[in-house]
Amino acid sequence: MKCEAEKIDFSRCLKEFAATLGDFIATNDEWTIRGFIDIFQNIYAVSSDTKVISKILELHLFPHFLSFAEEIGYDLELASCQNCYTD
Repeated sequence: MKCEAEKIDFSRCLKEFAATLGDFIATNDEWTIRGFIDIFQNIYAVSSDTKVISKILELHLFPHFLSFAEEIGYDLELASCQNCYTD
């Protein structure tokens, strides 16, 4: 029963946290990140490429995920590799 209660509590906390994520990436329904700037100070708009968008979200939200985990007493554990397969 304790495990089930922990799952329910985590689910509630996660839903509350998820409801706040939009506030971290947008203001007045506008993204806070508008593009990229290179070392020559050229500015490039964010494209609609899903890989670009997912990386922006990952970089922008990662500190908030760390804070969330810390607040509820969890450690955020990163994968050592992506798409790792063992035979």
